[in-house]
Amino acid sequence: MRIYLVRHGKAADEGYRNDEERPLTDEGRVLMRLTAKAFAKHADAHEPELWLTSPLVRAVQTCEIAVHAFGADGPVEVTRALVPEGPISTAAALLDRDGMPESVALVGHEPLMTDLAGHLLGRHWPEGFKKGAVLALKRADGEKQAKFVWYLEPAKEARDAKLRESF
Repeated sequence: MRIYLVRHGKAADEGYRNDEERPLTDEGRVLMRLTAKAFAKHADAHEPELWLTSPLVRAVQTCEIAVHAFGADGPVEVTRALVPEGPISTAAALLDRDGMPESVALVGHEPLMTDLAGHLLGRHWPEGFKKGAVLALKRADGEKQAKFVWYLEPAKEARDAKLRESF
């Protein structure tokens, strides 16, 4: 199974009644589009067959941008299992459901994405996920632990994405 962990792009900080309503900023949308294009390029033949996203506005918008970059229609499933302070075990359990496809993307928030990466890798993920970053993992059938494939993060200065193939 190919697993992609995606952190939402840069979101607005002020002017919203609660955290769940904060949308991506204009800059966040631009950077996410660039990163999503690089994501689609590096995913090769492992395009996500299922997209799971947190219900928070910024995550849903990030998911929509990524799905569009792949030229896909989804399916997209909104789940509270990917909210910022959600339990790792609940998010990880999403990957163990019956009928899961060979490739799935989970779009969420910090600290959950860093914690979930560490849980799936069986060791501490050495840094927090940057906004708009994508981590690709590979997990063999029947295994709980995954292997690192690549990590893609937006690079503001270059307006391009940086790919890391080791950590």
